[in-house]
Amino acid sequence: MESGILYALVAGLFWGTSPVLVKRGLAGADVSAATLYQQATILLTLFLSALLEGDLFSGKIPSVAVLIFAGTGVVGAYLGRTLFVRSVDQIGASRAQSLNNSSPLITVLLAAAVLGERLSFAVLIGVMFIISGVFFVTQSEPAPGGKPAPRRITLAAVLATLCYGVVPVLKKFGTDHGGPPVLGALIMHATGLALLMTLGNLLKIERKWQRISTNSAICFVAAGFLYAIGSIFTLKALVHAPASVVAPIWSAQPIVSFFLAKTTLKGIEEVSIKDGAAAALVVIGVLVLRWG
Repeated sequence: MESGILYALVAGLFWGTSPVLVKRGLAGADVSAATLYQQATILLTLFLSALLEGDLFSGKIPSVAVLIFAGTGVVGAYLGRTLFVRSVDQIGASRAQSLNNSSPLITVLLAAAVLGERLSFAVLIGVMFIISGVFFVTQSEPAPGGKPAPRRITLAAVLATLCYGVVPVLKKFGTDHGGPPVLGALIMHATGLALLMTLGNLLKIERKWQRISTNSAICFVAAGFLYAIGSIFTLKALVHAPASVVAPIWSAQPIVSFFLAKTTLKGIEEVSIKDGAAAALVVIGVLVLRWG
């Protein structure tokens, strides 16, 4: 149990740190570079992890599971990840992470509609907390000097949240059909990178070589590495402890993003008390959802 909790804590810390690194890297590069650097790093990290754990040569993965994980890659690694990076660029790491972490709301409603899961009273309370948190995210603050208020929410942020809300349901289908989790994650991100290299222009991702600052490259690679390792740690956490115990722990990542953005992104991103309140409400709502 203790090992599972430790893995979940590290996963939440890594996932909360990743978007802050992306935002810092975007100060010297664009969304295209951020997305491609991250996705390539995630894929390489997962490949080495699957190789070290023996998943690559452990046996055949059912073709149905391969198709499901590939479809998950389209929704998550291609659409979701690209749109999330764009939302970090548009509204900031703290707000984007808070809004993105409200995706369990989509998951719960979709699971009820598709998988026939029941909505308990605790789940409804959790939904109310999440909606309250999203309300804080979407409220614009007046800008000094009569200038237009900064955007608090964008279409990219909403679409990224919807994509990440669908991903857990697809992952569940994939693992239920016999797909190893780490290998499934590798298939997902390989699909995502392949689509970025072939159809990236549909999401306005430029595939040409461009010179970016060394600091931005380091930030993007570090963000991808932390995201991939965080994903692996969530799987390890589930091996050692129940999902009802560890999932709420790693779901506290918006709090990590808020404090890191507040302390390390001065001059790059303005973070307010409202953003902290939004992060706290979303986390509380996710905790209630997980335990409900």
